[in-house]
Amino acid sequence: ESRYECRAANPELPYFHAVFVARKETIHVSDSLKITKFPQSQMLRHLLHQEVTIAGQTLHLLTSHLESTKNYTGERKRQLAQVFGEMQKLAANDSVSIFGGDLNVRDSEVEAVGVPQGCVDVWEVCGADPDKKFTWDTAVNHNLQVPFKSRCRFDRLYLCQGASPSVKATSFELIGQDLVESCVRYPSDHWGILAKFEVQGRQ
Repeated sequence: ESRYECRAANPELPYFHAVFVARKETIHVSDSLKITKFPQSQMLRHLLHQEVTIAGQTLHLLTSHLESTKNYTGERKRQLAQVFGEMQKLAANDSVSIFGGDLNVRDSEVEAVGVPQGCVDVWEVCGADPDKKFTWDTAVNHNLQVPFKSRCRFDRLYLCQGASPSVKATSFELIGQDLVESCVRYPSDHWGILAKFEVQGRQ
């Protein structure tokens, strides 16, 4: 039996992504998966929204792979703004949401869209360690064998909650930085993010 419950858009499509939730007695995964297509996406991009309950605390888990490449900055900003808008609605109802994934965003794009009130960048609130900043680093990661060196923070996590915060980000690490010996490659051309959160019970 799988250690995880998987929630995904139609895996028969040529492109999809998923949310995996550990099977534990303290975690309940609802049947509430919501799939929202980005109407102007040229790359089949969409937002997944899965509700879970951990030790009595309801969390809204959101993930997406936003539009890729420098040429699609306008569409990427529209998509980011749409997700932030969804998180704002949840926060207005005193709900907690966590959004993360390969967002392909540049700092200037995030600044142009604006991080909503009540939302924080998990890397920043966990100390903004420069050694854990770049998740796409062709200076080190040779999987793509590109002829240039680029260091970008494409992968990000955001935590958003209302006036009564009940979740705290406690750590932020990069993973997947060890070569797989059998093929002498990294698990991905991106480093992964491993973040930990402290969930406080409601009073």
